[in-house]
Amino acid sequence: MNPRQRRGVLLMVVAAIGAVAVFASVFTYLNSQQDRLGEFATVLRLSEDVDAYQPVGEDSVERVQVPRMYFDPEVFITDLADVDTPADQELVAASHLEEGVYLQRGMVQPQPTLTTGEREIAIMVDAETGVAGKVQRGSFVDIYGTFQPRDHGEACAVRIITEVEVLDIGELRSQERENGGVSGVVPVTFRLDPQAALQLAYAEDFSTKLRLALVSADGGGSPGASEFCSGDFEDLAGGATPDEGETTDERPAPHGG
Repeated sequence: MNPRQRRGVLLMVVAAIGAVAVFASVFTYLNSQQDRLGEFATVLRLSEDVDAYQPVGEDSVERVQVPRMYFDPEVFITDLADVDTPADQELVAASHLEEGVYLQRGMVQPQPTLTTGEREIAIMVDAETGVAGKVQRGSFVDIYGTFQPRDHGEACAVRIITEVEVLDIGELRSQERENGGVSGVVPVTFRLDPQAALQLAYAEDFSTKLRLALVSADGGGSPGASEFCSGDFEDLAGGATPDEGETTDERPAPHGG
């Protein structure tokens, strides 16, 4: 074997030793990462977009393996069957969910059930005037609307509905104001009889602003008059009192359209 051949063999040996060293380093690194990540768990990931209150079934999800240390099984859903749902109800999305989202327990809920004669209706409520952060699913609220004067009438604040249960609250989103700027709004869903749903739909479209008033868990007590108008304010400011037996409830509700 001449010197050139010996150098070639030596280089091949060095290359083999280097390859073994690289392989050992990669293997050691992967083992250390495996030890750091721990065991893997199966979670559900949406395979398609799902709109709010639309069914979420096995055909809408895919199972993926993820590091258990980053995915708390108390938060993330590993099986749709693990979500408590009455036998006659299916799971629906609590709000709009996009493809690729890892399902968490707050993202799905049993489909709301309506009894005979009930209607489910959602309105957009300004986060600033909707008792932000305090109104939750299952809370009871009064709904108020403020109406500007029309045809030489009076400006009024009207209690549209008294002590209605909040069926669901969606995610905070941005909405452009009519006079410019952006405000935070949340969709709030109620279960109402047809007449109350009609009143609420009218108030959402034609009132200047809607407000939610959280009712005490101990009960709402006497709600008082259903409206307060500019004439009432002038009477208070001037120290006048209404005639005996006269109430603000006798004034027709303002029309916004």
